[in-house]
Amino acid sequence: MNILSQLKSRRDELSRAEAKIADVILAAPDDAVNMATAALARRAGVSDPMVSRLCRNLGCSGFPDFKVQLARSLAHQTSFISEAVSKGDSAKTVIEKRISANQAALEYLRTHIDGETVDLAVSLLHNARQIVIGGMGGAGAIAQDAHHKLFRLGVPTIAYDDHLMLRMAAAGATPEDCFLAFSFTGKTRAMIEIAELAKQSGARLISITNPTSPLAKLADVTITSGDEIEDTTIYVPMTTRIIILTIIDILATGMALAGGPEIEDQLKKIKSSLDATKKGQSKRKFKRD
Repeated sequence: MNILSQLKSRRDELSRAEAKIADVILAAPDDAVNMATAALARRAGVSDPMVSRLCRNLGCSGFPDFKVQLARSLAHQTSFISEAVSKGDSAKTVIEKRISANQAALEYLRTHIDGETVDLAVSLLHNARQIVIGGMGGAGAIAQDAHHKLFRLGVPTIAYDDHLMLRMAAAGATPEDCFLAFSFTGKTRAMIEIAELAKQSGARLISITNPTSPLAKLADVTITSGDEIEDTTIYVPMTTRIIILTIIDILATGMALAGGPEIEDQLKKIKSSLDATKKGQSKRKFKRD
């Protein structure tokens, strides 16, 4: 992870003084590259030694080394912060920035997703009596995408984006059920309350969210949403959506593999059922078992 992404993702782990320095740097990373230690400390309202302490905490030998890595991050434009489009950008520039940001998102996921965690999530989903998928706001469309993929894989699946429906589903869940909750930040009060209801019902909870969030602390399994590297409270979370949609594909693939040949036959049958809806193709009759 480049130094800017690392600084943002670890911001909540820092001491109060270190967090003040991090906020100054993240607010104006271009200015920080040209600052002296004393100037940065003065702007953050901390002592000079705190700047060196933050740099060592991030794996740098000191502030000069930190500035080199910061400049490299900005020059290579691999961070989501520097990839934000600006007023006046040409269409070509927007294309390059968005594609680069999405590529960086997938590289982030490659280094932050754990195989054992995915295996556990797939096992919970595959063995569930039913899967209830929840997401609200921007995450609601993602929940529907997950439903579109998972309902084909042998486990009864339903998705809701209405918090009242989700509350009722959570309250009526059983220990054999699995809740799959999507939240960019993991701080939405309604989703946290729904997760608490699901846990009280004994259901297993998988969260795709910020791993340091309140929602993540309630979950049996958590996979990062990427929110910790993109400010979803300000920007439309495009790169975060890429990360989560990729996670859905990974989970769906894992479930398909866990289902074996029977799931492959089912997927073929479902696919064939759509042939008659395409112009120029005749209807096909299925053989009864």
